[in-house]
Amino acid sequence: MRRALLVVALVVTGHLAVAQDPTPFANVDRETALRLTRIVDSARAHGLPTEPIVAKISQGALFHSSPERIVSAAQSVATRLEEARSALAPKPTPADVVAGGDALGVAGVTKTALQAVRATSPNRPVVVPLAVLAQLVASKIPVSRATEIVTGLIKRGATNEQLVALGNDVTADIVRGARAIASLDVRLQGLNAVLAPGAVNTTTSDPVGLTSGSGPKKP
Repeated sequence: MRRALLVVALVVTGHLAVAQDPTPFANVDRETALRLTRIVDSARAHGLPTEPIVAKISQGALFHSSPERIVSAAQSVATRLEEARSALAPKPTPADVVAGGDALGVAGVTKTALQAVRATSPNRPVVVPLAVLAQLVASKIPVSRATEIVTGLIKRGATNEQLVALGNDVTADIVRGARAIASLDVRLQGLNAVLAPGAVNTTTSDPVGLTSGSGPKKP
């Protein structure tokens, strides 16, 4: 289980490792460096974590992206961080904001989804739930379904380890050829055996725990 949690932790802390690269601005022209510096300084002045922005700049420089593309990407990250902080108000941790910004970078994830996770867990860090939400949506689970699943599991007392295992298992099943939703349904049946009763829909008409059958099956 600790290995599974480490996977999610690396999603957030990886930003810091890349941001420690002292050369991202050295690899762009002076005008571009000034524009990027303003973006980073503005984010810092507004109390936002800057590591993800610098990490995105480093990535762009590493792949020799055009200056305009690097600037645009950096600004997009800054904007997502601001939106994530707003959605996770009133007092998100820097790690929450980074995880929220990462989630918003996945096509389909919205501020509404982040707000739902925060409402379900108002007084606890939400780095892991947000990372798993993003992972499920990236695996082609509809965002409404992924949000319902993650928030429902939180309400039923699922641990961070169980949430991470769910996301990783679905991803692994897809790699082996399973359909995302079919895998999710099967994996949720497994969680149903160990979690408190609740109404987390695995399908549009079948709440978890009400699916007929003798137990988890391989997708």
